[in-house]
Amino acid sequence: MFIPFLFCHQVACAQYRVSKPIDTLAHKKFISLVNFNKDQSYLTLGNGIGNQIPIIFEAQLSPSYFVSSSHKKWAVMINPQVQIRMLDQYSVPIQVPSYHLYLTYYRYLDSWRNTFLSRILYSDAIWFASVVHHSNGQSGKFYTNDTTKAIDLTGGSFAVNYIQLGISSFTLNTTGSKYFSLREIKVHTELYPSSWCDPHLNGIYGFTRLFATLDVGGPRHQEKKDWVNRLIQNSSIEVKSGWIFGALRGFSLLDVSKRLIVDLNYKYYPPWLDEIAFFVRFYSGQDYYNIYFEKQLTTLTVGITSSTIKLANNFRFIDVKKKKQGNY
Repeated sequence: MFIPFLFCHQVACAQYRVSKPIDTLAHKKFISLVNFNKDQSYLTLGNGIGNQIPIIFEAQLSPSYFVSSSHKKWAVMINPQVQIRMLDQYSVPIQVPSYHLYLTYYRYLDSWRNTFLSRILYSDAIWFASVVHHSNGQSGKFYTNDTTKAIDLTGGSFAVNYIQLGISSFTLNTTGSKYFSLREIKVHTELYPSSWCDPHLNGIYGFTRLFATLDVGGPRHQEKKDWVNRLIQNSSIEVKSGWIFGALRGFSLLDVSKRLIVDLNYKYYPPWLDEIAFFVRFYSGQDYYNIYFEKQLTTLTVGITSSTIKLANNFRFIDVKKKKQGNY
């Protein structure tokens, strides 16, 4: 019964009064970028290629709820998530689910265009701050054996609470009369106060992390062959890299094999489907699935995801003349 509801996506927006048409357009642009940055629901097909244990699928349900103003200045997002892995074993058991709850505040940076950063990065920017809970919903002992320090992966309690702080520089462009593009560079950090986390994680989890992300979607320049433009228009690429700082099971601060995170994601949004996209993802780094964090996961997977950022649908409101006048 879980799978049919996997891609249900709900967005609750506060009602607002429209004072000027341009305010509504700018607000849609801002909310579209917020949507672009949130985690989406997805379903992988099998365990892919790599060192993942045999699974039938990995799935994430990620609805989001927004409260926002009508003038693009701010937005608050509540994003509860449930992530599961169904094992390819007798009785197809499900590993203990991974639960996330995000409370995120987004703010548009009005003064960004007057800074030198807008010249070396992109023309617009937002900053965001999140308080995040991540757990597996268990209450058992962390270790199966206190002497060997073997983690109980089935019943052991895992819980962390952390803060995300970041900034995203982006630009939205039109290419001709029917193509749209988004370019974004994002940097954010994750801070895990030790008093907010299970004490067993001290020294073995890595309580400070830094990430950089590049997102590209849609054609920046119109190609001669229209089928190439259509392919690029319905595609997006996300390149994300991170580094784990802090005490991590005694590993050196420069140990690339244990501290580096690489996450590459290509998505294709078929023009005949408005709610579904296909993706290919390569991930290498600390396993993101709750108490399984000690594993270095390297996997290439394919799957389907909810389509909330289809450029042709979300950015059709961009008016080239108004944009040239600097109203955005």
